[in-house]
Amino acid sequence: MKISLQLKIGMLFFGVMLLSALISSSILIFAFRSTMVSNSEEQVLSVANSIRQLKLDTKVSSEIALTDPGFDDKAILSNDTIFSVLSTPPITVEEIKNNPDLIKDIKQKDEFIKNGYYVETSGLFPTSTAYLDVEGAFARISINQNENNYWIIFFVVILSFIICVVFGTIITVFISRRILSPITDLSRAANDVAHGNFTVRVKETGDNVYRSLIRNFNKMVEELSGTETLRGDFISNVSHEFKTPLASIQGFAKLLQDDTISPQDRSEYTQIIIDETVRLTKLATNILNLSKLENQTSIGNKTRFSLDEQIRKIILMLEPEWSKKNIDLDIALDDISYYGNEDLMGQIWQNIINNAIKFTPIGGKISVHLYQTESNITARISDNGIGISHEAKEKIFEKFYQGDHSRKTEGNGLGLALVKRIIDLCKGKVSVENLYEGGVCFVVELPFVIADMDDKL
Repeated sequence: MKISLQLKIGMLFFGVMLLSALISSSILIFAFRSTMVSNSEEQVLSVANSIRQLKLDTKVSSEIALTDPGFDDKAILSNDTIFSVLSTPPITVEEIKNNPDLIKDIKQKDEFIKNGYYVETSGLFPTSTAYLDVEGAFARISINQNENNYWIIFFVVILSFIICVVFGTIITVFISRRILSPITDLSRAANDVAHGNFTVRVKETGDNVYRSLIRNFNKMVEELSGTETLRGDFISNVSHEFKTPLASIQGFAKLLQDDTISPQDRSEYTQIIIDETVRLTKLATNILNLSKLENQTSIGNKTRFSLDEQIRKIILMLEPEWSKKNIDLDIALDDISYYGNEDLMGQIWQNIINNAIKFTPIGGKISVHLYQTESNITARISDNGIGISHEAKEKIFEKFYQGDHSRKTEGNGLGLALVKRIIDLCKGKVSVENLYEGGVCFVVELPFVIADMDDKL
């Protein structure tokens, strides 16, 4: 059987209070034991002194009776009468007649020999018993344990404490239910998230600790929701990106089976199939590269190379693309040596420059500037195309995002995601901004420490 947290808190409260009561009672009994012993002994000794006094008065009365014939013999009290008169609850006074061994043992006690009486005390709540020799009669004076005031007080205190603990436990259970309600809500929400509901949110209530916990939970669920959306989008986009060229390849391959098509159409269909195959190859390569980079935490295979020379080679490699659109290039590259992974850095420049070429109009202009400061290396690659919307600016580095939906066939939306991941691994930054005169500028900043570079020379 499962026990709720509220009941556990109530049981904990009961246990703590009960343990506290036991410890407190033990300390009090130990602290006041000497006083209780003294009081108990004083009670029985007071009765013993009364017996002695009454016996003394009786002895005097007996002596008077011997000399005064008119004296009333009824005024002389016998031992039995004295014992009976003084036996008032909780005190009991009785004569010991049938236990000679006890009498003999008591009479040998030092206290009895010295004082004419012996007192023994025992019990958690001490009770005393006095033994007294009264003119040949051996009396025992004791206190009835059941009527001991200490027991009555203790019982009343313990009973009161138990009642307080029971009511306190009940109140604690109800109060804890209210105090723990944010935790209950959080547990219920966590169960919903475990079953795939990422829309659940918990209302921020309670003190600052609860509010902080709930706020972090809601933030976590929001991130999970975003991750789940990205995962779904990723699967959907991958399926779409593969499905489109495969459908194209299948369609044109069927057309090639027709023996009546002209050589010109056959050549065109063949080229389309080749282009779609290349597109599929690039898509698969980019997905594999991105997956590999997302599982990396650092850059490996670093070498020292010329960064400006690498960018020049990539611009030359893309010459057919920008020449076809008659694009004017403004290139200003400082001589910069960089220590890093040359292949990965090449992917950065190739994707950004290729992206600029794609969105630059015919007869447009692209600027590629590279310069070095004391703390970093900065590359600015800009075009004079159509610019970028605020929405696209926020999502441009996400996987499969393509701001220009009319030109999806020219890319797969993974290039800039690769750029972002590589730069993150390099501890750098990449941003995009609209230019005042029109167009878009990508800014890449790479950390650069001259001392570290000198060590590599």
